[in-house]
Amino acid sequence: MAVIIVQAGESINAAIASASPGDTIRVAKGVFHENVVVPSGKDRLRILGAGQGKTILDGAPVAGVQGFQVFSDFVTIAGFSVINFDSNGILLFNNDNIIRDVEVRNNGNNGILIESGAERNVLYMIRAENNGDGVEVIGDHNYIVRNELTGNNRNGMDLSGNNNLVLENRIRVNSSNGILVSGGTLQMIVYNKIENNGDDGIDIESDENLILGNIANRNASDGIDLSGFMHNLVWNNEVKNNNEDGIDVDGGDRNRIIGNQVSKSEETGIELDNDSDQNLVDRNKVKGSGGPGILLTSDANDNAVRENKLGGNNPNLQADPPADANNVFDENG
Repeated sequence: MAVIIVQAGESINAAIASASPGDTIRVAKGVFHENVVVPSGKDRLRILGAGQGKTILDGAPVAGVQGFQVFSDFVTIAGFSVINFDSNGILLFNNDNIIRDVEVRNNGNNGILIESGAERNVLYMIRAENNGDGVEVIGDHNYIVRNELTGNNRNGMDLSGNNNLVLENRIRVNSSNGILVSGGTLQMIVYNKIENNGDDGIDIESDENLILGNIANRNASDGIDLSGFMHNLVWNNEVKNNNEDGIDVDGGDRNRIIGNQVSKSEETGIELDNDSDQNLVDRNKVKGSGGPGILLTSDANDNAVRENKLGGNNPNLQADPPADANNVFDENG
């Protein structure tokens, strides 16, 4: 295997063309004005810059719309700033790639897009700022771990594939949602810190997802919003200081809201509304809400609300008739 050095003023694409699968390309400090394409047949290639802010792939004077496009498997890209492209900073079409220690900034569509059919890719230690979405994932079985997605013009992250892991990211000050699950199932959204976003902290618009151990703080709308979908597990999250509801089950059925700590919601702590049926709301701690701690509107049926600890809400528990008779309320206090 060879190590190919690209100096400032030379071409990254030319180095890729001359490389064999498994080679390493080291790109020196400098600004490179290219649309870089890793074509098929270049599996296991490593493309390593000198670090964020040092090796810069800049789309400002380039006619194309993408920064990196990857059509091979097991490719590693690290140590770049990818800025000012018309569409995506990095676009992945294939499988098992690793993107790490990269900054994506000021790109018109997404900082990073994992396309449909692209699986098992890893995004690690990415900083995505002032893009459309920070990260969009349409593919399945991908891993988005320990990234910072801040100040993007739509969502911090948009997930519409299946079985993706979103772990220990910091997602803040994005114009719309921190995390939008716009499709797919079985997303695992675990231990993220989601703060000061312009809409919901986490907006779930699909079935069968896990939302575990996240902090949703000071978002402009709900901390966690389940909009008309089923079989989601919202478990052991800390949801606080949000400008509307802490957790809103808005027309969803058969979801489980278990063991969350919800505090200082401007409106309701936990709300089941718009014909939300057969949900479990168990063992949550809800305090200091501007409105009810737990609210079931009149069209909520066959829900179980049990063993929740409530304090300092206005009131602690409210069920609008006939919800007061059509649901189970046990051991709350």
